[in-house]
Amino acid sequence: MTITGLKAKLTDQTEKTEDKTLNSFKDATEASAWAKSSLADSLRAGILAGRDDSELAPKEYITRAEVAAIVERLLQKSDLI
Repeated sequence: MTITGLKAKLTDQTEKTEDKTLNSFKDATEASAWAKSSLADSLRAGILAGRDDSELAPKEYITRAEVAAIVERLLQKSDLI
């Protein structure tokens, strides 16, 4: 997101916003502390959506299809495709 410039477009990058974004997922507390800020940024940018409306599954394996969808959304949101 930094390389594509998408991170700079996000508004209100405070810790309070990070907590609010993550608290809507019941398993957000399972995410590693070092990843929470980037996870919240990705959610706010619309790159990540979670496994469903209430779970992020931060400790689960990610599939190739999920990676492909994330990369596609990153490029689309960054106006690169």
